[in-house]
Amino acid sequence: MSKCLFVASHKGLFRLDAKGKGKSRQWGVSRVSFLGDSVSMILPDQRSGTIYAALSLSHFGAKLHRSFDGGENWEECATPIFPNHNLEKHSSREENRGDSVIKIWSMETASVVQEGSLWAGTIPGGLFRSSDGGSSWLLDQVLWNRPERKQWFGGGFDHPGIHSICVDPRDG
Repeated sequence: MSKCLFVASHKGLFRLDAKGKGKSRQWGVSRVSFLGDSVSMILPDQRSGTIYAALSLSHFGAKLHRSFDGGENWEECATPIFPNHNLEKHSSREENRGDSVIKIWSMETASVVQEGSLWAGTIPGGLFRSSDGGSSWLLDQVLWNRPERKQWFGGGFDHPGIHSICVDPRDG
């Protein structure tokens, strides 16, 4: 059983550590990061030990941070962005956001063979890939340019999003 648990919430990121064994095991908050900020996604990469935290900030939009030391220290890394010519303008709010994603809604790592490879699903519904541990991102143009994407809806948000990513373990 794990001795560490990360909880992402609208109020920040909480690290809980277990003390004791068996039925006497107790969990307690050992660290709080991004206090007061909405953390939309947390991804611990088991291969590299890196932890990724996606923030959804009302004024600044989506931000991505990573930690190489178990969440003790965080550094901001690149956030997926849409190329200017690909972002459809659905509202004046989106026009003001330029080429930014609204939220990173899901993240996943690729197979062990491709260390450093990450996938991110966003709102609006873009699928991005990073081959360098989140330092840069590329939009999956094939998915973005599918004609039926214009009929996508939903998931409780104003714009459709990519909320689940399943990476083929044989081909990341």
